[in-house]
Amino acid sequence: MRLPVAAALLSLVACSESTEGTTPKLEGLINPLQRLVTPARVCNAGGGSAGWRLELIGSRFTPVPRDALTDTPSVELPQVSLSGPSDYTLPADHLFFARTELMRMDLPTRDSTPSNVLPPGAYTVAVTNPLGGTSELEDGLRVVPPPVITNITAPQGFHYSAGSPLVIEGSGFRADALPLIVLQREGEEDRPLFTLTVVSDTRIEAEVPPATPEGTYALTLTNPEGCATTRPQALTVAYPRLGTLTVAPRSGPATSDTTITLTNPASSGSAPFTPGDHDVYLVAPVKTDPGQTVNIPLYDVTYVSATQLKATVPSCSGFDTPPVTGPTCPGGIVPGTYGLIVADPSGAFGTIPASSGFTVSP
Repeated sequence: MRLPVAAALLSLVACSESTEGTTPKLEGLINPLQRLVTPARVCNAGGGSAGWRLELIGSRFTPVPRDALTDTPSVELPQVSLSGPSDYTLPADHLFFARTELMRMDLPTRDSTPSNVLPPGAYTVAVTNPLGGTSELEDGLRVVPPPVITNITAPQGFHYSAGSPLVIEGSGFRADALPLIVLQREGEEDRPLFTLTVVSDTRIEAEVPPATPEGTYALTLTNPEGCATTRPQALTVAYPRLGTLTVAPRSGPATSDTTITLTNPASSGSAPFTPGDHDVYLVAPVKTDPGQTVNIPLYDVTYVSATQLKATVPSCSGFDTPPVTGPTCPGGIVPGTYGLIVADPSGAFGTIPASSGFTVSP
């Protein structure tokens, strides 16, 4: 049994033509989360129980078999060490040999087991083969702290039909690459914030997407090198409300579009209709996809007064541009009773539930 084991171990050092001599050549260090970023950046927190997986790229990485003729053969791998704001040598069980041109290492962090917190800054990376010879890569690794969120504000409040500006303050933000920021609420899919500007390492300006459902959200910010922070109950989205809306007439045939009047009675604490472009939707399925309920925009929406709008329900046209000449209205709305959503240019919105909404009759 000993000879096959010895042969397998010796093959590690004979599998590449690049294994010439014992002096390695370290050409690069890569964080797989940011393969194109040089020098590699890594966070001194997070990374799971083992830390962050990094890749060492070069040539002549040469492990050496040990005790090959015994019952407990082993392999001694090249040593990897860091020098900079502090010095650190990777434990042997955190190093993994792939081939003479590639090694991998798990860099411990504050949150790994065992833990180790490297001070932020630039580090020289060195690889030393067991039989001698060292290669160094100056400024091969940048250690950065995890992001911290201290404050989140929506300075202009929330606007239903447009993006709502959001300011995120804290530390450890990356101006060189955009973070991933998502709003989270139990039972719902994450809602990414797509409009982002990293003003500095302490300030990010973003937008809450239009029509984000009202409610309280956690916010998670993940920097490109992997570290994330979550602020629970970070943001409560709420919009100004229109009054108790009504629609008349409350029904129309599926074979033609129907003009309706939406009424918004004046009441204390509610917002009136304001001049400008209004978005009005019927929440219903269309015949081309009857199993999917969607927001179907009404057309010819006209501001009449602070209490009235006129609009046309596309019972026959659906998403198609009216007029529709086909007598069967193939893209029209499936017959049924549906609710409406009204978004005012002021940012206020209101709804009409299906129970008191508009009926598309067969």
